[in-house]
Amino acid sequence: MRKIIKRTFSNFLMVCALSIFFSANSFAQENIQRIFDESSNNNSNLRISGSIPNELLHGKNPTIYIENSSILNITGDESPKVLKLLDASSYSLLQDNNRLYNNVEVITITLNRLSDLNNRLDLSTINGFSSLRYVYVKCMFDCSDQQIRSFLLNADSVTTVFYKVVTQS
Repeated sequence: MRKIIKRTFSNFLMVCALSIFFSANSFAQENIQRIFDESSNNNSNLRISGSIPNELLHGKNPTIYIENSSILNITGDESPKVLKLLDASSYSLLQDNNRLYNNVEVITITLNRLSDLNNRLDLSTINGFSSLRYVYVKCMFDCSDQQIRSFLLNADSVTTVFYKVVTQS
């Protein structure tokens, strides 16, 4: 009788642990949201809410511009709130513990080619981003939620990831 109770209890604990693991894993995946243009024909999947930080994504905030593994420019008189990675080869700069990163709230990443998705970014290895709340990925080609999930490793450490497909006319 005692063995049956132990076995039942251990099975119960295993089911609970697996349930927690899978629900936490699926919750972590929900922080990736696609932004569609208002003119997009794909309104059935439109996921735009008041939580999109338009002022951060498109405003005139103090910004750090990075390209070719170097800081190109820093705009504004205050501490930068935005960091823009203009290419997929500059991720190593995010691992430096730079004091300029302290107030950055959003990192914008421009992916110019499909092959840029192969150069994955592990968000757990970036340093000095104590105010980071968002990651915004601009794909200059057609990309999907799954591709963004594969591209950004440990994205659950950031509040929300937005991505947008930008097609050049």
